[in-house]
Amino acid sequence: MEMPRATDMSCLEALPCPLCGESLERGAGRQGLVWICRTCRGGAVTLPILRKFAPRPFVNHLWQTALRHGRPSALDCPACSHPFTEVTAVTTPQIRACVRCYWVWLDCDALDSLTTVATPTAALPPPRRVLTSRRRTPASSD
Repeated sequence: MEMPRATDMSCLEALPCPLCGESLERGAGRQGLVWICRTCRGGAVTLPILRKFAPRPFVNHLWQTALRHGRPSALDCPACSHPFTEVTAVTTPQIRACVRCYWVWLDCDALDSLTTVATPTAALPPPRRVLTSRRRTPASSD
């Protein structure tokens, strides 16, 4: 009998959405694996993946709040069935974290908010091209 390898993700392929119960769709984001619910538009990432794209102070505050001030959620983590810990703040929508397996569940509003927080440079114009071959000199006045 062959034992599953540690990298075998087959056990994570049929995960239920903690909000609506529909199957989560596993996808490859730019920074790693994500799980999205096409019905309620919520999604999950692991804490290490969240650290790759969200601002460090945001992620640190989220995790410390979950560990110290979070409250048990009625929703269970789809990966380990442990209750999520709810993290609420005035500035961010409700986010749930699993302190057991490091999953972070983001409702639709939280996903939209995090995308805005995580990519502030997307709104900046592209950098100007620097001309190095010719330098303009001010015209001399006689």
